[in-house]
Parts: sequence; C-alpha cells; structure tokens
Amino acid sequence: IKKISGACIQCSYGRCPASFHVTCAHAAGVLMEPDDWPYVVYITCSGGKLHNYLAISIGQTVITKHRNTRYYSCRVIGVTSQVFYEVMFDDGSFSRDTFPEDIVSRDCLKLGPPAEGEVVQVKWPDGKLYGAKYLGTNVAHMYQVEFEDGSQIAMKREEIYTLDEELPKRVKALLSSRFKNEYVDDPGYRMFLKSSFQKKCQKGL
Repeated sequence: IKKISGACIQCSYGRCPASFHVTCAHAAGVLMEPDDWPYVVYITCSGGKLHNYLAISIGQTVITKHRNTRYYSCRVIGVTSQVFYEVMFDDGSFSRDTFPEDIVSRDCLKLGPPAEGEVVQVKWPDGKLYGAKYLGTNVAHMYQVEFEDGSQIAMKREEIYTLDEELPKRVKALLSSRFKNEYVDDPGYRMFLKSSFQKKCQKGL
C-alpha cells in the first residue's frame, strides 16, 4: 500500500529520517506505541543500518549540543549505563525512561524491579503520584563529554555525532561560529581535523 499525499509521521528511533503515512505504516506492520508527553506515539521502523550507530570510545572527539543550544566539538571522558523502567500509566500514557527510585510503592534499588504487570505508584517530576503498570526495563548508555570551556554534560548516543558522520542540516546551522569554520563536508579532511583536535587535547593534559 502506498500513498502519494497526506500527512507523514517520522520514525522515533534516534536520528532515523524514515517517514511514512500512518495508514501505510500500519499496513506494513510498523511498531507504534503510546509515548511520553508531548509525543503522542513512539514509532519504530525496520531501519537496519539507520538504527546502528558507530561505536564511541573514551578520549574520542565528537560533536554534540552544549547547554547554550549550539553544537561544539568535545571529548568523551566517560561512559555509563542507566537502567530505566517502562511503565504504562492509568490514563494510557507511556514512559520508557522512569528511574527505579521513582517507583515509590516498592524499594526497587534494594529489591529489584517489580513483576511484569504489577501495579505501582510512580512519583513524577511534578511531585505527584500516579498509578501505573510495570512493563519491563531498558538500559541506556550515557556518554559524559567535556567541552573546551571545561563544562561537562551526559548525552545519549543519538545526541552525539562522530567526526566520521555526516551532520544533518539543522545541526550544521547550529554549529558554533568557531567550529563551523573548521567543519567541512569532505570525510578525508574531517579525519585530518579529528587527528589535529586529539593532538591538541593530548597537549592540554
């Protein structure tokens, strides 16, 4: 089934650019689930390589968003993993990144996760408690990066770009003016810049 008109929805997986009509996606068996506010639904296509990211290692130079909302080159200084719980709230909304300590009806840090399908009480950022059903866990890897100004931030893999990856137009538009002059589209020259930046970081250690 294929349409050539109508509104499209985009895959929710990281930076996957795949988009499709709702009815076409449903007919093709694309996975759709309720999602966290403000998103109504979480959509996952069978993206293959588009859903696989290059590995990142400690000490590597990458590009990501600074707290000032612009993108800069920075260095990976640590990698951690965070266990999140997936819950379905009584109103039908869904969360896949609830912290174990936010389950107040059970001491999950000491006793482990609830049984699948168990009814729990979740403390939300607004300070209120909400009824929900526990669905399972997922593990997200978080990358601690350090910018040249010394500030640090933890980012998910889909929020980070290696110097070997092509930057989307929206990211290029938000590159810092200083780094924008250094970034070029040629992959070979990007490797040269990567090597140069790493040498500067090593001298600064």
